[in-house]
Amino acid sequence: MLKIMRGNKFFSVFLLSAITIMISVAFIFWGIGPKDNPTFQFVAQIEDDNILLEEYYRAYDNEYNRLRDQYTDDEIEKMNIPDRVINALIDRRVILIAAGNAGITVTEKELQDAIMRAPYFQRDGVFDVNVYERRLKINRISPQNFENSMRSDLISAKMTALIGETVELSSEETKILDSIQGDNKDQLTQIFLSSKSQQTVKAYVESLKRQLDIVLNRDLIL
Repeated sequence: MLKIMRGNKFFSVFLLSAITIMISVAFIFWGIGPKDNPTFQFVAQIEDDNILLEEYYRAYDNEYNRLRDQYTDDEIEKMNIPDRVINALIDRRVILIAAGNAGITVTEKELQDAIMRAPYFQRDGVFDVNVYERRLKINRISPQNFENSMRSDLISAKMTALIGETVELSSEETKILDSIQGDNKDQLTQIFLSSKSQQTVKAYVESLKRQLDIVLNRDLIL
């Protein structure tokens, strides 16, 4: 991958708008938590796929730090972060399992474009492989591990988008939109579709979870 990147100063604008957010989350995820002595205990098992304790700790720290910027400690304590985090990790694995069954993949070109498009790896608006390597080194992430994580994120995004494409507005919602004039109509349409898409994805994931063998080790969760 690095050899390919070294030979390309410019790249196509192809990928999903969520790519920058995914890379940001991936960096936060990999940049937090223990690294020198990783534990191989798992907090959950979905079919043959394990969610390791280290992964849970990293995700927990990430979620706690995100919430701390918006809420007080008392408010955060009521949010049940452990369940929020483990459920999100399980849902992500379920989406990846569904994507694998559907034959959804990410090409090397798509992965390359996603990384090269991220502002974190750019200098003067252009991808710089030295910046890329330095940022990974600072966070103690190997290129292979980071790229594998990004590949999973892109596959998850593709599957989520595919599920969301099945959404249609109800006749009632259509009537509401037809009664609206001006630019607000397009904005409200997107809000309706986005909300229904999220609900559809959640319902899809929940239905799959009932069909999968999921084991949760609650004793290891904070």
